[in-house]
Amino acid sequence: MNGLIWGDSGLRGGPGNLALDREQRARTRSSGTPLLRFYACTPTASLGAYEDEAHALRPAYCQSRGIPIVRRLSGGGALYLDPGQLCWTLTMPAAEPALGPWLARLGEGVCRGLAAHGVGARFRAPNDIEVDGRKLGSLFLGVEDGVLLAQGTLFGSLDVETMLKVLRVPKEKLTPEGFRSAAGRFAVLPPLERDGTLGKLQEALAEALGVPSRKPIPWPETAFCPDTAAAKPDGKEPYSAFIKTAGDVLLGHLRLDGRGRVASLQLRGNVQMRPHGLFTELEDWLQGASGEELSTRLPAFFSGRSWEMFRFTPADLLILLHRLCERRRQAAALALPAEAVNTIMVHDPEGHHDTFSILETAEAVLVPYCAKPAWCKWRHRDGCSECGLCAVGDVYRLARERGLQVFSIRHFEHLEETLGRLRGEGVGAYLGMCCNNFFLKREYAFRTAGMPAVLLDISGSNCYELGQEQLAYAGRFEAEATLNGPVVEKVMQFVPRRPGTPPASIPRPTRSRHRSPLGDERDGESGGCPDGNVRHQRP
Repeated sequence: MNGLIWGDSGLRGGPGNLALDREQRARTRSSGTPLLRFYACTPTASLGAYEDEAHALRPAYCQSRGIPIVRRLSGGGALYLDPGQLCWTLTMPAAEPALGPWLARLGEGVCRGLAAHGVGARFRAPNDIEVDGRKLGSLFLGVEDGVLLAQGTLFGSLDVETMLKVLRVPKEKLTPEGFRSAAGRFAVLPPLERDGTLGKLQEALAEALGVPSRKPIPWPETAFCPDTAAAKPDGKEPYSAFIKTAGDVLLGHLRLDGRGRVASLQLRGNVQMRPHGLFTELEDWLQGASGEELSTRLPAFFSGRSWEMFRFTPADLLILLHRLCERRRQAAALALPAEAVNTIMVHDPEGHHDTFSILETAEAVLVPYCAKPAWCKWRHRDGCSECGLCAVGDVYRLARERGLQVFSIRHFEHLEETLGRLRGEGVGAYLGMCCNNFFLKREYAFRTAGMPAVLLDISGSNCYELGQEQLAYAGRFEAEATLNGPVVEKVMQFVPRRPGTPPASIPRPTRSRHRSPLGDERDGESGGCPDGNVRHQRP
């Protein structure tokens, strides 16, 4: 292999840097020469090659602030780039590289380059560069047409507040109160002379590649080539679903034809894999397939190809595809449109159960305290008076009629305790309500519990949209989230009444406008008001 050619292309916008990345990859492909480019970037939302824009970013915020969104050539999660970060792109010939070893090899190379400047960094698999346990940067890979492309960032400074607002699901636990303390979760480079720093980094990366290091060259210009994330398809809302894997989140969007066969499929995820077009090829391969054919079509696709999916497997993809195809059955059974059934989340990592088999064995219901009114005296207590002034009372009523245990989850530790208790009691499954952001960040708690669950997404003023997730975890979030009452009621119809449960005797309250104890108007039970008679049953 030839020596490493490297240079600094300076500061430019996200679309311009993406154009340089494409040009760099093309030159390595045609010449077989490894190339390393350092650069800086104006404020940009950098979407991973396979990510779903709406899941990873807040596009409306980006548009309102004039922050462009680009889809980079490497996989992994979304990043917020700004001029305070040192960015780099490395391209090299590599026929069938294994992603994990290359991530470690290059990450450790970056750390050696920093060590030459007295920065004691270490690589933390799979993607992070850390100093004393704090994140200093990250790197991601992509492979296409025999070229390995690595992209990385190092924080010279950090605009935490903008990053939180750009990224829909930030990896760090940030809150408005924590903008200052968030610096404790990150590290930044000490003041260093740029040319010397780049020289040491390129020497270390050349060593990692096993090639000689060359003198820097002026980086050639390229034509400006704007880019945007994938366009949204026209037409009705597609069926959508996601799952959490060891390699991170996989998402899918599916449209079926009149016979229930795949008409269009889009696979996304903040994941890393090779070759670059693997998802696109799979989407084409599955055109026209029925749900029953997926189990044979998917193995046939992978059997004749050279591929690598970093920390996720074809089995994970099959679970996602089954979740997508199940949406049609959900829509028919529940008489709900696609946008409504898309809010139903199924937690069953092994993929053994579908929505309705879980509901048939559900023995408990978990409700978030943030869905109770802020003025309700039961907001921070595990119980409900069923006064008729909020949707949580309806959930308690529906659960009581079926003889189910109900828990108002007050904080994250209470969730862990409750799941542990249910597991100890031998509960087979449960129904819960939470926002999808919470589920993705705390999926490990649900997985540890070892019980399948159907989880219903909530909307409104959730803590993630407001950047107040730490307050919510501690049980001190004051805004009100919203349960989707029609979805909850229709889903509960498929939870059978437990043996020995008396017939329902309390009619459903008639909602009317009613003033709460704080004097504001609320939907309430006609002629009623909150009382102290709490329903907090434990069969």
